[in-house]
Amino acid sequence: MENNYKAIVFDFGNVIIDIDLNLTYKKFAELTFKKPEKIKAIFEENSLFEKFETGHFDENEFRDVVRQILGFPLNDNEIDLAWNSLLLEVPSHRFDYLERLRTKMPIYLLSNTNSIHIKKCKSYFRLKFGISDFTQLFRESFLSYEIELWKPDYKIYDYVLKSIKLDASEVLFLDDNADNIQAASDLGIQTIKINPPECFTDVLSKIYLDV
Repeated sequence: MENNYKAIVFDFGNVIIDIDLNLTYKKFAELTFKKPEKIKAIFEENSLFEKFETGHFDENEFRDVVRQILGFPLNDNEIDLAWNSLLLEVPSHRFDYLERLRTKMPIYLLSNTNSIHIKKCKSYFRLKFGISDFTQLFRESFLSYEIELWKPDYKIYDYVLKSIKLDASEVLFLDDNADNIQAASDLGIQTIKINPPECFTDVLSKIYLDV
């Protein structure tokens, strides 16, 4: 890969922060006495992630939808804890690398996410790294629930390119999802697929020897 790009765009889940969706399915299963596979199927049938993460409903509406589709009277705290259980750790060396990289090149965040997860992550970064708002690591953060667009829709990549005022070929995009990578590549964006437990720091260190 030629190092001819002018910005790097990072996915969040399983690139910067480790996540495990199965933990959320498992936690909701424990709370509702259903099997994790059933929880996953219900969420997928109702497009729960996509709808919440594109701003179709706010947090209170989301919790009501969860109660409705699961047919169980969970309280708000139970829902939030189960929903956030997929969020794991950010290894310190990733945070340190981003802090160094941002002094050498514009870096951006592009994530399919929601307000409940973002609030939890902001709290996590405050406690672990002492940063009041982790999105400050990036020149700009493109969060699906705020811009009401979702990967891998081409529109979200067009939105980012127009916002940062760069051509597709001038941008490097890192994501762990093959569909997201393919869509970005279709538009001419340079891409690297991260395959957990592979770490983006190892990948980029081969390109940026001085970070």
